Amino acid sequence: MKLYDISINLHEGMVTWPGDPAVKIDWVTRIGKDSDANISALSYGLHTGTHIDVPKHFLDDGWDMDNLDLGVLLGECEVVQVPNDCDLICREDLEALEIGTFERVLFKTRNSQTWPKDAVDFDEGFVALGPSGADYLVEKGCKLVGIDYLSIAPFNDPPTTHKRLLEASVVILEGLDLSDVEPGRYELICLPIKLMGREGAPARAILRQLTD
Repeated sequence: MKLYDISINLHEGMVTWPGDPAVKIDWVTRIGKDSDANISALSYGLHTGTHIDVPKHFLDDGWDMDNLDLGVLLGECEVVQVPNDCDLICREDLEALEIGTFERVLFKTRNSQTWPKDAVDFDEGFVALGPSGADYLVEKGCKLVGIDYLSIAPFNDPPTTHKRLLEASVVILEGLDLSDVEPGRYELICLPIKLMGREGAPARAILRQLTD
């Protein structure tokens, strides 16, 4: 059964959200010098690479990682191909795509053509989900939504889409690599780091092909 690793490789120099800390990975000790082991130190913002957002990210009184139901991150999902000419995924686009009642939806957009493999600079014009699209997913009972860039919301308005989803306790999965994944049904397996009291966390996400 085929597995797809849809996580981004963490490395120094990778694309991050403007203003977020850059990724730093340093050797603390190296074998053959003053230690018997190689040990690294890692520092970066929680919303870099593949990660999840929970309500506390944009709602100060929202629940945090301590209250995350891992079951939301495990189970059947739908990878939905968004047309290349779509800049902002709105209600009308989702109706045209005939998205049904899926608990987990991952959007594959034109972002996947350059992100993450060829990305050098942050792209302010990335394809994102608009507020009306967020409302539509909430109405359909969606519990998790993911996208192939660093934010589910457009660059010029990060709060609105996030809040529409997070107020409904929809978990957001961002920074996905869907470049090698065809649209269709999969099993999502996504496990974030267990960070006490935080608004999100880095995650390793994979898809397993489902057979009919």
